[in-house]
Amino acid sequence: MGTPDFSVPTLEKLYSDSEIEISYVVTKADTKSNRGQKINFSDVKKKAMELGIDVLQPISIKDDREVIEKLKEAKPDFIIVVAYGQILSKEILDIPKYACINGHASLLPKYRGASPIQSAILNGDKVTGTTSMLMDVGLDTGDMLLQKEITIDKKETSDSLFEKLSYLTADVILDTINNFDNINSIKQDDSLATKSVIIKKEFGKIDFKNETKTEIDRKIRAYTSWPSAFIEIEGVQYKIWDTNILDGDIDYTLATKFGEYIYILDNKLYARCKDGFIEILELQKSGKNRMKSKDFINGLRS
Repeated sequence: MGTPDFSVPTLEKLYSDSEIEISYVVTKADTKSNRGQKINFSDVKKKAMELGIDVLQPISIKDDREVIEKLKEAKPDFIIVVAYGQILSKEILDIPKYACINGHASLLPKYRGASPIQSAILNGDKVTGTTSMLMDVGLDTGDMLLQKEITIDKKETSDSLFEKLSYLTADVILDTINNFDNINSIKQDDSLATKSVIIKKEFGKIDFKNETKTEIDRKIRAYTSWPSAFIEIEGVQYKIWDTNILDGDIDYTLATKFGEYIYILDNKLYARCKDGFIEILELQKSGKNRMKSKDFINGLRS
């Protein structure tokens, strides 16, 4: 069970193992484009069709009796869930012979919930990883099986970390299945649990006055895909794609202002934050292409 491209490496890894037979792939229902002219398949459905695996697409898996009965008839040893997007009922959790296993992109009990990858970057974590766990009726609260860690690079973005963790999750899931009989599950310590929330558009808005340069740099890297970190100047939105934190200040009395907190000096773009300056390396005006700050400045002068 899975939906976005994050889930695809796990499907591929399971499919490539000659000892594993996949009965069904369960993913979200197809969506329509804004004008209803095009049907959009999930990334997992696309891959399942490519591999020739039957696909089930319940609108609500807890209420779809046809899908539930098909899962029961398949008599699976395991149900594997990676970023599916729906909570499973106890009836479904009880279907497999051994377990429903979830692959979650954090070192549980840290960052339960919807945005563990972004949360790790926002909080300046040095390491993160993936956990496989036995599923229960809660949200990422089941007993842990295996964990693997990776280092978060200094310039890591949610996009780059997303890709790394998608492949790590695939490895963890396969290792969990192949060694299931020899793994001792560990209960999560709820007192150490933290929650990652569903990301909203407004989370990406940069507040130069009240946010530190470190907080802004992390926000830019955490929200690369959605919603992107952005500012507004005279009613126009600008996405900020890359920055460099400065150790010292600039002499902004010699600079040209662009908006309230942006300065142009020596053909470079700087932003004054709560505790100092960052250099803006790449940005994108609404409706325009992403560009280097030098090219953006030249465009302002032309």
